[in-house]
Amino acid sequence: MKEVIDHMHWEEMEQKRTQSNEDFLTGKIPLIPSAHDPLSAQAIEEKGYQMAFLSSDDVSKLYGYASSYTLSTTEVIATVRNITQVSALALLVQLPLDARSGQQIIKQVYELRQLGVRTVQIDDEKIPSTQELIQIIVQVHHYFPEVKIVMAIRANASITGIEEAVTKANKLLHAGADFILFQGLYTEGEYLYTYQYTNGPLLALLNTNNNQDLSYAGLKNMGYYATILQEEHIHQVKKIYAESYKDA
Repeated sequence: MKEVIDHMHWEEMEQKRTQSNEDFLTGKIPLIPSAHDPLSAQAIEEKGYQMAFLSSDDVSKLYGYASSYTLSTTEVIATVRNITQVSALALLVQLPLDARSGQQIIKQVYELRQLGVRTVQIDDEKIPSTQELIQIIVQVHHYFPEVKIVMAIRANASITGIEEAVTKANKLLHAGADFILFQGLYTEGEYLYTYQYTNGPLLALLNTNNNQDLSYAGLKNMGYYATILQEEHIHQVKKIYAESYKDA
């Protein structure tokens, strides 16, 4: 009897996750907070959010690594599995940096898809060649047409660097990338410029430490599809622990 109840519970969670993925694609989810483990995912869900961002940096901190380059695919998959067992959140998962070939990325996407993930982030820091990234985008959509690709592009803090990032973004959108996320933007002018000259939907990455003068409401008014709040919960948890032990 318990197995039947657990199966029904799992099916209900999958239906909610499917609906949340659809809501994201139709623009009904403007704000995506970060999760890093099952507890943070449950807290986000209890606040009424439908979707969470799982970043390599946050998962790396969870495992105690100094750098996200140390994080393995196995550890990301384990974290995703743990979250999906207790939460119906749709997840946007940043692929770990240990995969540096199309074949490795296809394997990662396959494993994440089995866990209900329908949106993945691929960083150009992983594979800087535009042509290689185009091939990967084409392959992912060929094998997994239901999976959406967020292409994260590093924009250097200069006019030339941002122009080059926008040019690269437009090529990747033409190849089939579903969303672009520029990394390294800090000012309202930079966000506005990239929005005006990029030929496709944009996600904004908002870090409260670096973008204190910006808000997700302001970015939405600019035209950004949705805003990701990075590292919010894991920093709060660190503060809670610091408070708990400061007099110990």
